[in-house]
Amino acid sequence: MNHPLDPPAETLFRLGRTNFSTRSVPPEQRHDHYRREVLTALDARDPEPGFTASITALRLGPHAFYVTETGGQTMFRTPQMIAADGLDHYIVQFNIAGSHTGDFDGVPFSFGPGEVGICDLSRPMLMHSTAVKVLTTFLPRAEVEAVAPNIALHGMVLDANRAGLLIEHLTAVTRWFPQLLPQTLPGITRATIELLGACLAMEAGRADFGMRESPVLLRARAYVEHNLLEPSLNPARISEALGVSRSTLYRLFEPLGGVTAYIWERRLHLARAALLDPKRGRRISEIAFQCGFSSEAHFSRSFRKAFNIRPSDLRSLQPSLGEEPDTPFAKWTDAATGT
Repeated sequence: MNHPLDPPAETLFRLGRTNFSTRSVPPEQRHDHYRREVLTALDARDPEPGFTASITALRLGPHAFYVTETGGQTMFRTPQMIAADGLDHYIVQFNIAGSHTGDFDGVPFSFGPGEVGICDLSRPMLMHSTAVKVLTTFLPRAEVEAVAPNIALHGMVLDANRAGLLIEHLTAVTRWFPQLLPQTLPGITRATIELLGACLAMEAGRADFGMRESPVLLRARAYVEHNLLEPSLNPARISEALGVSRSTLYRLFEPLGGVTAYIWERRLHLARAALLDPKRGRRISEIAFQCGFSSEAHFSRSFRKAFNIRPSDLRSLQPSLGEEPDTPFAKWTDAATGT
């Protein structure tokens, strides 16, 4: 049997790019158009008012990357869908902007800007998203489990510190896509999977790896995520909003370095996501002040300490796809299923 990442010599690897957008569709039809033309592995409901969607797919032979911007909605995958399509892949998604919360087959799930989330397509999921921008790829189960054996991945979230190598690889692929040659594609696919394995190995080395977060902590994290840019966000406000004592809140956040440290860490991740967003192109000083830092110098020092890279250097890694006319958009699981 041929290895999926090492196909016969006569296989022709293809480079391709397709675009999808709802901008020419009447507003009341946009979500249905998006569901009909794009979604196969997942379905969606409850779009927020003003929903829009814009997706660019970069195909590298049997592998593909997707840069997606959508309005808020609820996405799901049911046992019936799993039985019908038989997909056996992982979705690996780098969150550039926006946030997600939900339930992945009994596992509470929450991730925000600068984090990587993993979904197992052989298991059910329900996820509520704000307006988001994400960079996504599908990876075959056998290849992922070869580099990450015996790790429960469904609903796993990797923070930017442990997933930094993978994040920089994913964004670099989108940036260098126009210069790639077909013969380089198998190596890029293998590198994606190997880097994911390295990030998962780092995650497995955590002292708290495998511990389930309490529902209260998940609610607290979600509250922080939705109020990150509020100057008044502090432990007192969080404890009041959740109806728990401050001592309970401190105990819950102790494994994460404390409440205040966690807030600043998430603000740094939000700033990191803003630096990787090419469409907005905001000045570094503007990002620093919006994320609560007193000066650009203070922000740069904190950012370099957290991510071991200067904000200006990170900006050069941003996905840079430019604007192209919409083209017929193949179902977004085509690459995953090898069709």
